[in-house]
Amino acid sequence: MMNIRDFKSIIIIFLYFVFNLAIVFIGLTTEPAKNESNQLAKSLAPEFTEISQLEYFHLKDSTPQMSLSAEHMKSQNEDFAEFTVPKGVYNYQEKNKLIQYEALEGIYQKNREILVLSKNVKIHSEKSDYQADHLKYYFKKDVIVGKGNVKFEGEDPKSKDFVSIKSDFMRAKPEAQVSRFKGNVQGSMERKRKYEGKMTFASSVFEFDGNKSLANLTGGVHLKRDNYDITAGKGDIYLENYNKKLKYFVLNDDVKVLEKLETKQGLQERKAYAERLEGFGSDQKMILTGAPRVEMGKDIIKGYRITIRENIDLVEVDDAMSDVQVKRPKD
Repeated sequence: MMNIRDFKSIIIIFLYFVFNLAIVFIGLTTEPAKNESNQLAKSLAPEFTEISQLEYFHLKDSTPQMSLSAEHMKSQNEDFAEFTVPKGVYNYQEKNKLIQYEALEGIYQKNREILVLSKNVKIHSEKSDYQADHLKYYFKKDVIVGKGNVKFEGEDPKSKDFVSIKSDFMRAKPEAQVSRFKGNVQGSMERKRKYEGKMTFASSVFEFDGNKSLANLTGGVHLKRDNYDITAGKGDIYLENYNKKLKYFVLNDDVKVLEKLETKQGLQERKAYAERLEGFGSDQKMILTGAPRVEMGKDIIKGYRITIRENIDLVEVDDAMSDVQVKRPKD
């Protein structure tokens, strides 16, 4: 019995020795493989080129497509290039157009032709100027996406009105002359002839189509021009129609008009309410429909269709079925 126990002990000791030997062998053979793997990973890692105070050019079909100057560049093959304080020009070869841009930071994705700019971004074209905290330009798609302190300034191609807009977000197609602004939109439209006045506006969303000289406003619409103030749910402004016998702007949904007038009784407030308002620019008149009501002092006028004229103490009620309550002081 004693010999059997010794035999079992020898087997256990032998197995333990083999197990440890295997661990040592695996460790010795794995380390070189690991080192080879690390070396392979290093060889496959992208190589960067860094340059300070440079003039950068990117060619397409032997023509400079992207040119800029920057304080510093970090480039990875033909994939992308990062820039510090970039200032440059993008060349639309097919359209013979140039776009100028500048920012504090920039990334150009060469193959996808996407320019990403951050911090104090400014882009200038022949027709418009854009500013934002962060801006991405998809050159192939002709799309600009801007975020944070967005600002746009440009001239309507037909009416030549000068349009200025501020918002939180923007998506625009400069060559197609269409743009959409969203979030705390505020702006103004100034006529080419300065004496024709300036209109300021605010809304949640503002869409502009330069081909049609048409602006669409939705959500908390607020228009202000001369001495009248208008609010509504949504509205359209036809910039080209100002001097035509056509509607210059149309407002819908809970329209409210506030205007201050000089009358024989002194300065008074005229208030108007309706579901729809049509404004005619050069004629300086507004037509109210949809249960319209006009109030001034103690005077109240109701009807199916009411016309009011700017700076004139006169209200026209087209429909005979009207309710007029006039309370004037005696002379």
